[in-house]
Amino acid sequence: MGIIKNIGYKYRVLMAITLFLIVTVVAFGTLFIKGFIDRNSELRSSELVKDTENMISSIDSTLMTLHKYYLASESNEEVRYITENDVDYNQVSAITEGTDTLSGNNIVSDYVSAYTLVNFKTGTVLGSRGRYSTDEVVNLDRLIEIYDTYKETYTKNLWIYVSDDAPDKYSREYRMTVPISGLDLVLFTPYSEITPYSLVVINVNLNQITSELRKQLGENEQAALYTSDGKLIYTTDDDLVDVIDKIDLLSMSGKGFIAQKSAEKKLYLSKGTISVAGLVLVVSYANDSLDIYAGTYQILGFILVILLMFFVAMLVFKSIYSPIKTAVNEISNSSEEHLRPGEDELKFLTNSVKRLDNKNEALIKHTTNLFAMRLYRNELTNDEIDQYVYRLSLSDKIPVSFRILTFVLKMTQEDKVITEDDEKRICTDIIKRATQSIGDKDDFLPAVYYSRAIVVFLNGDDSEQFKEYVIKHYNYIRQYVYNDYQMNIGVGISMVHTDIHEINEAYNESIQAIQRGKIDTGSFLNYYNKEAGMGAVKYDTQKEEELQRALRLGDKETAYDVINEIFAGMIDQEVSRDNVIPILLQIVNSIVIEAQSSGIGMDVFRDDVRQIYPVILDYHDLNRVRKYIKFNLIDPVIYRQNELIDNQAGTIMAAIEQLVESREGNITLNECSEILSYHTSYIWRILKEEKNLTFSEYIEQYKIKLAKKLLTETDMTVGAIAEKLNYTNAQNFIRFFNKVVGTTPGKYRQAAKNNL
Repeated sequence: MGIIKNIGYKYRVLMAITLFLIVTVVAFGTLFIKGFIDRNSELRSSELVKDTENMISSIDSTLMTLHKYYLASESNEEVRYITENDVDYNQVSAITEGTDTLSGNNIVSDYVSAYTLVNFKTGTVLGSRGRYSTDEVVNLDRLIEIYDTYKETYTKNLWIYVSDDAPDKYSREYRMTVPISGLDLVLFTPYSEITPYSLVVINVNLNQITSELRKQLGENEQAALYTSDGKLIYTTDDDLVDVIDKIDLLSMSGKGFIAQKSAEKKLYLSKGTISVAGLVLVVSYANDSLDIYAGTYQILGFILVILLMFFVAMLVFKSIYSPIKTAVNEISNSSEEHLRPGEDELKFLTNSVKRLDNKNEALIKHTTNLFAMRLYRNELTNDEIDQYVYRLSLSDKIPVSFRILTFVLKMTQEDKVITEDDEKRICTDIIKRATQSIGDKDDFLPAVYYSRAIVVFLNGDDSEQFKEYVIKHYNYIRQYVYNDYQMNIGVGISMVHTDIHEINEAYNESIQAIQRGKIDTGSFLNYYNKEAGMGAVKYDTQKEEELQRALRLGDKETAYDVINEIFAGMIDQEVSRDNVIPILLQIVNSIVIEAQSSGIGMDVFRDDVRQIYPVILDYHDLNRVRKYIKFNLIDPVIYRQNELIDNQAGTIMAAIEQLVESREGNITLNECSEILSYHTSYIWRILKEEKNLTFSEYIEQYKIKLAKKLLTETDMTVGAIAEKLNYTNAQNFIRFFNKVVGTTPGKYRQAAKNNL
């Protein structure tokens, strides 16, 4: 080592380049072949992931259509009737119309193996296998188990997979067994009840779904379908199941995987989740090992690359040594210091720098920070940048390559926001701690607090060593921020740049990377993707109408859901900042307009309206904007709207009574909500507070009252009264009247006459 130190800088550079070439020549062949194989493996794995996503999308679309159809059937009058009444075979039309809807009505019937309505209230079962009593159901305990497990939950419809064996189809038990074997959609009905008393079980035709899945499989592709808890539903290849079990694929995170099928073959694997029913699909592709053709063209290409490397080496040597030589000459010409024969050029420059005056160190630091912020604001031309570099003596700090990292703070709680003063204080502290963690790392620019974020300049490239370095310090800062401030951080990292005139471009890339952070409260670290942000997002006017309607109804949950959907769409599409800003401003405008048109006014917002728009325009993190809109705009409007609605409870109750009376009790909760422009949950709450009744109980009470009046004050027949009250036949009306009043309509009329 002592001998090397005594060698001049020029010769050390030549030795280093020569050694580099020797190592490169030896390693190039191996790296070339490995890189070729890896690129092809990545391409095959990427294609398989896309194939898997297409299959999942197809199955998702099918199950979503099935799901939406049966959710819509909940409001079907015939289905509601057979749910709420004890129907028998004498009521053929009622049964036929209701069961036609439950069977799929030729809309989704290809995907329905069987359907069953189990009514625990009436004790009857009605489905594709006929009508019979619940006492006769063979698997009643299984149904009760499902009912008891979910009846008190918020979820009123769910997907389940049952692995029970179905009885022989020729046995009596087959007809008396509610078909739940396989994949089922279970709906708790009726929706209007707090505690539903019946189940609609839709048994999915898995043969149809797997048949369509097989058609989508490409050559050499196999598939396996699992439940969310790892139960195998279907597979095209038992060997694939063995491989999945062997490597425990279902517990692994990610989308693409490679497994060794044999000594010569690789097995490419991809998995994904079918969101509607929570199923997991695994698709595989088997491929022979890649043969590398070592022909004449490759040999010639190898030689050309070696020659090119020699040429590059000479350029590198010149670029490395030329600035050193220029600096030495400038110092020698402008001072009495001269390079002595045999003296190392680097030592000469180091000693010269040490003798510079450092009295203005604080001013230089402040000016450097200002220089950094002006770069991020894109306020400097290339010539002005070069002047700053010269005046601040930053020429020796110009890196070969660099990245920009931008840090933003994230609250751990969805309903919390951070003030600007607190944010600045915390970010300043983070910069100090980060400096202590990294040490005296002499980067071109210092870390600064700018535009409610921490912006860091780091010398670095695409090497694994750099990425490990970033992750190491990111984990340190993330843990520190969480432990001391109970907050998370989002970090965006730009691409690698080699020209300091591109600092503003790199900064904008880091902002774009932050924008791609998912909608949650956790920390994240994203690298900029140059393919992101190329598309445009269209403003959804329907979502705007849903948001304004939710604000008018005081429905905070729906308003939040709409905002979450809008922002999730922008993040998933990776839309650029320029395309996002008009959407954000339109959202704010719609909320402000709704506050004005509702008579709430603009004083309701937590910030002055003039301060809202700059916050929206000067954003880094879409999650922060989403929370800002919720906390500062939606919450105050919803709170004030509910205050106004609560003050009108008596007036609203009178409107409900008048509407029910005008319709003679023939109206649903949804119809009432739509006509009065109040949310269904609010109308339900008003009835509970004012009458201590649910909507269906109130309608039932009104119909009994009207029926008694018609029986005692008119000569209308029982059948005519039943028709007026919208009953399908007189028998249903008589049964309903007898159940509530305790006597038949005829006896009630006679008793009323006798009391006159």
